[in-house]
Amino acid sequence: GGKRGKVLACSEVIIAKPAPPSSNSPSSDPPSGGPPFGGPPSGGPPSGPTAPTPNMSPAPTPVGFVSDMPTLDCPDGCPDCDPNSPLQCPPRDMKAVCDKHNDALYPPGDAREGERVANFRDCYDMCKPSFCCIHDSLSKEYAPSCAQEYENCFLYYPCYIIWWKLHDTIGPATYLRVEQDEDFYNVDFEFLTNDFANDREFFQQLFGHHFDDDNAPTDDTFENEDNW
Repeated sequence: GGKRGKVLACSEVIIAKPAPPSSNSPSSDPPSGGPPFGGPPSGGPPSGPTAPTPNMSPAPTPVGFVSDMPTLDCPDGCPDCDPNSPLQCPPRDMKAVCDKHNDALYPPGDAREGERVANFRDCYDMCKPSFCCIHDSLSKEYAPSCAQEYENCFLYYPCYIIWWKLHDTIGPATYLRVEQDEDFYNVDFEFLTNDFANDREFFQQLFGHHFDDDNAPTDDTFENEDNW
């Protein structure tokens, strides 16, 4: 459940709202194993490129261990290692950070000693640049898709858990249900609305990718039943 009421996100025309609690709501837990990359967890054909999962780690490491190795070099399996690439190779530890079943903690001596390695906020930050990979909007400016352009899209498959949660709604897409009583989900509605306000590009991607034009959707757009 979440708090009731309206909270202004980043635009004067779209207002993100916490979804009201509902005892009849389906589970907000993504399906075990996740979807194929490029498609929503509810199923359907992927909109982005697919490929076998590469091994992004240079050597075996304990489950949940987060290394301090740089991520801007070229791991095996990353097709576009250009430092100027619009979508960089993902962090080596993305799979550990985005795995909700990974209960490992940062070890003694680490700056984050005792904190969970796997958590929503860190995964969210890693994944945001790849959101354009998961949709096929025909928008050219407001929320353009990059699924057929960015070679590294398929490497961001661990992000499905973030996109699932950001599409966990009651009613229109602006009624977000983000809070969940599990250790992985260290997120609340205020965290997201603050981030939307500070990252307009991601905000536009999240709410604009539902449409095929460059007209900024308004709150009425989402609440119009003809658009459901």
